[in-house]
Amino acid sequence: MAHLPTPLEEMPRLSAELGGPRILVKREDMTGLAYGGNKARHYEFEMPHIRDEGYDTVINIMDYHSNNARMTAAAANKTGLRYILVLKNAAHRKIQGNLLVDKLLGAELHLLDEFQSETADDYAANLKEELEKEGAKPYLVQEHLFPRIVGMVGFVDAGLELLEQIEALGLQNVHIFGVAGRSLCGLILVARNLGLDWKFTGVQVTFDPPLGEYIFDHDSDIRELLDLPATFTQDDMTVHSQYVGEGYGIMTPEVAEAIHMAARTDAIICDPNYTGTVMAALIDQVREGNVGKDETVVFLHTGGLPAVFTFAEQLADYSEPQ
Repeated sequence: MAHLPTPLEEMPRLSAELGGPRILVKREDMTGLAYGGNKARHYEFEMPHIRDEGYDTVINIMDYHSNNARMTAAAANKTGLRYILVLKNAAHRKIQGNLLVDKLLGAELHLLDEFQSETADDYAANLKEELEKEGAKPYLVQEHLFPRIVGMVGFVDAGLELLEQIEALGLQNVHIFGVAGRSLCGLILVARNLGLDWKFTGVQVTFDPPLGEYIFDHDSDIRELLDLPATFTQDDMTVHSQYVGEGYGIMTPEVAEAIHMAARTDAIICDPNYTGTVMAALIDQVREGNVGKDETVVFLHTGGLPAVFTFAEQLADYSEPQ
């Protein structure tokens, strides 16, 4: 499903603007599959797993501007699976960004309002029960363990790919910046099991769910699944939570600045929810002197591009700080 390998691309103009260090970007936004993103690697493993278990329908619960929702729709189409999407906080929203792509892909949409969203799990469970009565075999994503760790599986593969690129370029003192999530954990697994000295900084983009529940509680699950001698711990990444702002999906001025800076320097488009927040953290950490000039920064671009259009007015009205 994914277009691989993805490029490891220099960002020399951003590096010059910040006065160093050397910055490169791992272009997971170029994986294809309905505008690309890190989850294309996930579905290389997840969709065959679902089909092999005999399911014919996927039910997914996500927020209205979810990248996961959009890319799962694309992967389901590629796999020949029916896709039912329960979208929280989606009623009466403008059909734009990821929501527009969801519709183009033919996802069966259930757009919940703010109050319905509080019981989205029950809503989806009822849908599943109705489908089972009709003779379908639905896979409700949120009920299963594998979707919670498949991103780590996909990024073990990505980490091996990245290692080849780093070695080919002769890069030293590698410091990887990414969303504090499953993709970064997959890269950490590669580093830990191969004895690499890569440094990791994870940036939180939301407080819901907590990082323990989201990634760290699955350290033994992924080790057992892949039969690895070593797994990850919380100490393997420095986590920054101060860039979340008012919450997930609410763009901060720092994120708006980062999106514009990455675009006008090296023509890298970041999204307001994930990669824009990581880029804002990277810029701030460099400005504060917390990233050494001798380090080689790899910015993990995990996609999310359709979300840019959901924030069109805010981004268009942005003016640079004086």
